[in-house]
Amino acid sequence: MIPKESVPSLRAMAATMAQQAPISADLLTMLTDDLENDGPAARMLADHPDAAAPLYYLRALAGVRLLILTGRAPELEAHLAGVVSHRGDPAYAEHTRDLFRRTLFSHPDEIRSAMDRPIQQHQPGRAGYLLRGLGMLAAPKVRLLEIGACAGLNLILDHYRWCGPDWEWGAPSSAVRLATSGPHPGDIEIVHRAGCDIAPRDAADPDDAAILRSFLPVELEADRLELDNAIELAAFLRVRVDKADAVEWLRAELSRPAEADTYTVVWHSLFWLYLDPGDRSAIEGIMAAAARHMRLARICYEPHAWGAVPQLQVIAYS
Repeated sequence: MIPKESVPSLRAMAATMAQQAPISADLLTMLTDDLENDGPAARMLADHPDAAAPLYYLRALAGVRLLILTGRAPELEAHLAGVVSHRGDPAYAEHTRDLFRRTLFSHPDEIRSAMDRPIQQHQPGRAGYLLRGLGMLAAPKVRLLEIGACAGLNLILDHYRWCGPDWEWGAPSSAVRLATSGPHPGDIEIVHRAGCDIAPRDAADPDDAAILRSFLPVELEADRLELDNAIELAAFLRVRVDKADAVEWLRAELSRPAEADTYTVVWHSLFWLYLDPGDRSAIEGIMAAAARHMRLARICYEPHAWGAVPQLQVIAYS
């Protein structure tokens, strides 16, 4: 059963989405209303082992989006082609809700499969916060470890071209060009990189690439182009992302020594709240212990609660 306690976090997330992705936010609100009133969508989706997972209903949005991306919802796809030009149009929004409901209920098997997939809102621009954190550390050599790495798009940040207020950094010829803020990060060499995820995505696999795109709201066309370019680059680079639990993976990785002139950096973003308190405590303990024998830092971009604005934190343990 989907707990009613999920309602405040879902409403907070919808409010956060509303400015940039109003139609997607409206659809999430519709699903939340359905949950609160024990409606047909709640009854369809409640019988799932992950029903109590944070922001579970976002998986339904991604499931319908995947149907669109794979050509299995042509009427909704054609309708959403006008999403930008009809922004703020109540009649358009109501028709969107109607088409969404029809798509949801006419593809029960595909939607139930979507509910098996963890939320993976994976955008390359988020690595700009990692870059800023690395600049604050001023570490010329970095061993980069990411928990909740998905397809590893953040791990290849040095293969992107970053454009700051009056500076550029990264690969000059990269197809992935991203705006960022803050001062120049300085010289950084990533000498080792690896990540883990309970459900890693292979950027070279068309099905996995489509799943990555499915978590991006339909309104964010510019972000989709950035994501497409980053997926193509990650497919070429083949960065290592292991299928593993974050706690045990990090314990194993930090048991391996690093060179004396290398900073080991653990990075995570929009991931921490999905962990239970025991796992969070275990990770903090593992890092505190590892800091006794290596130069170690943690860079994270996380909200303190669902729907809150994420904040960048840089914690130097040693």
